[in-house]
Amino acid sequence: MIRQTHQPGRKAILYARFSPRRNADQCESIETQFELCEDYCSKNQIEIVARFSDKAFSGSDEDRPGLWAAMNALKRGQCLVVYRLDRLARSVYLSDIVERTVKKKGASIVSISGEGTWADSDEDWLVRKILQTLAEYERKVTAARTKAAMLRHQANGKRMSKHPPYGFAIDPADPDRLIPSQAEQKVIQRIIILRESGLPLRAICRQLESEGIRCRNSSWHHTKLQRILQRVDASASNLSRQL
Repeated sequence: MIRQTHQPGRKAILYARFSPRRNADQCESIETQFELCEDYCSKNQIEIVARFSDKAFSGSDEDRPGLWAAMNALKRGQCLVVYRLDRLARSVYLSDIVERTVKKKGASIVSISGEGTWADSDEDWLVRKILQTLAEYERKVTAARTKAAMLRHQANGKRMSKHPPYGFAIDPADPDRLIPSQAEQKVIQRIIILRESGLPLRAICRQLESEGIRCRNSSWHHTKLQRILQRVDASASNLSRQL
């Protein structure tokens, strides 16, 4: 049951979530979300009884300690106050679970941004589902863009993680840069040849093992090959844009 209500004397539990990313300076921090929710509760004479939060968690993460602690603490007649609905979830499936849990407890959800927190008519339910779907879509687009950017940076020799991707080594002269590993680059060329011959990824793994070609620190797996080939394709695409 999701309603925008302003009943004096109500009690509220605040929930905030923050997922750090590259444009973090443009995002609302946990502290900012709480401040805005506290101001809303003060203006509407709602007593705050608890605060819960999750830092560095995506809106699609189901295993969030703060979220489920807030759910457990919620009592009948209380409201769960959030800055925006997407702080609760950026997945239609998870949004539905949260809504059902809150409704079962006889409580309500209040978004201080006001989006989708109306009555329980069919029209209001439809609007909420549209908003939840858009939030999930936005999350997936952001993840795809982030992944593509990382692949481009790696292709340009920029170090993006603690361990260098297969085919590269950390530059001794500049720890923030990557240099090609000649031995692993030869293996990548073999992988490309096998792919161009029409072999599926799992068959390529078996072929590499049969040729005595070992993967770095592990056995060959089709997902590993997929990541390697994605970097190769990103590098080729980047080169083609520069020409």
